[in-house]
Amino acid sequence: MCTFTPQKLLFYMKRLLYLWVVLFFSLPSWAQRKVLTEDPQTIVVKDFVYQKPVKKDRYKIAVLTPMFLDSIELEKNLAHIPKFMMPGIDFYQGVRIASDTLKKMGHKFDLFIYDSKSYYLDVKNLIASDKLDSMDLIIGNASVSDLKLLADFAKKKQINFVSAVSPADAGQTLNPFFTILQPRLTSHIEMMHRHLNRKYSEDNVVYINRSSQSEKNGLSYFKNDMLSSLPGRFKEIELKGDEINMNEVIKKLDTTYNTTIVLGILDPLITYKNLKILAPYAKRFNLKVYCMPTTEAVKSLSKADEFPDMTVYYTTSYIIDKITPASQYISREYKSHMGTAPSDVVYKGFESLYFFANLLKKYGVPFNSKLSDNSYTFITPYKIMPVKENASLMYYENKFLYLLKYQDGIMIYE
Repeated sequence: MCTFTPQKLLFYMKRLLYLWVVLFFSLPSWAQRKVLTEDPQTIVVKDFVYQKPVKKDRYKIAVLTPMFLDSIELEKNLAHIPKFMMPGIDFYQGVRIASDTLKKMGHKFDLFIYDSKSYYLDVKNLIASDKLDSMDLIIGNASVSDLKLLADFAKKKQINFVSAVSPADAGQTLNPFFTILQPRLTSHIEMMHRHLNRKYSEDNVVYINRSSQSEKNGLSYFKNDMLSSLPGRFKEIELKGDEINMNEVIKKLDTTYNTTIVLGILDPLITYKNLKILAPYAKRFNLKVYCMPTTEAVKSLSKADEFPDMTVYYTTSYIIDKITPASQYISREYKSHMGTAPSDVVYKGFESLYFFANLLKKYGVPFNSKLSDNSYTFITPYKIMPVKENASLMYYENKFLYLLKYQDGIMIYE
């Protein structure tokens, strides 16, 4: 939670409230955009035909993020920004820093910021208002319900929409104008599966999950992975409650082999409890444990004596190395406005605008045939690829992931 003087906070919040109805960080705001190149030809990307890209002298970009500005009274003498508002405001701050940076680099674009939780102009009303119809790009930090509205709109209007924070596909099919920047659970499990097969294919491999649909889905992704076969000594256990029964696990093992557990539990607190149950058996069975991406919330992995002799893996799409010039630049700019260190969502806001604004400038609208060009990544080396089903393009997804390995509190990644 960030702390300001009441006067400074009031000014800051009023400024944010104003952003969703006016243009931000542009030169002549309503200048007519001149088309530099125009050609009626089309470009084929696999099974979808895009119009040939058109370059413009300036572009219109909309950014949506949940700031909840209508939920507070700005007239009151506030001392803090409420905690529930910070993720949305932090995303905006990342976008603002990227906008400043791009402007200094000579980019020309009109940037529109919308509070997706506005009482009067929420996502549904925003779409109905036609304010998004003229955009060249829409970037969203949005909930699943809002993602569906925006992705459906993008498909209908053939405007690229980028989901910058949520890994949900929002039920989209055959939508060539929808890009997910945070890899879906299936992508995490596929990477984990490849690594496991490469390193521990001879092990007993036991997949453990609970009965929730999301965790059953994880098991299904693992078993039906088209690119990686099931290990020869594969077993599965569905827990009746939240905790592993080690007697049940041991019955599944051929003790002449080492053991790898795939802990398909999505709740990080339950993951932690089960890692503690597994830890006393680590040396006996030479245990390795692959966990779900939500395990990043288990901070005690970095403690040397928390899970002795047990190797724990999980995947993540984000690693912010605080000593690199790129991350230090964003941290410095954020701190100058907010007085504290940035959260991860600040970086996500920055990178989403920085990457896609550069694609706009270089390739024009639409830029989809060049989504694989990651030369403009700032920190995260995006690997944006088409997701296909029955040979049809569903949407695009960033598939880049790190695999983190913790052993006696020491973390390395690959």
